Amino acid sequence: MGLLKDSQRRTTSIQWPAEVDAHLDILVRLAADEGIPISRAQMLSALVANASLSGPTVAKIARRYLGQLKVGDLTRAAPDSDELPAVRHRGRQRAQPS
Repeated sequence: MGLLKDSQRRTTSIQWPAEVDAHLDILVRLAADEGIPISRAQMLSALVANASLSGPTVAKIARRYLGQLKVGDLTRAAPDSDELPAVRHRGRQRAQPS
């Protein structure tokens, strides 16, 4: 059996808050800081593949996102970006949020 990361692909389109998108970039940079080069798509896949399959745990995460997280919460919790390595994104470059 091959690795999950190398299996058949499915293309998705995700629209989410710019702050969540920036948080994904931080996760990618944190992995890079630990010597693990990973793309944004691979990081999303890793997070989903490792997510809990416990209904109450999933509900708690959804409840927090839908009703508790405020604009700026992720940004305030993020490490100083100057302390993380720059990561070059492969593929098409995304437009910067305005």
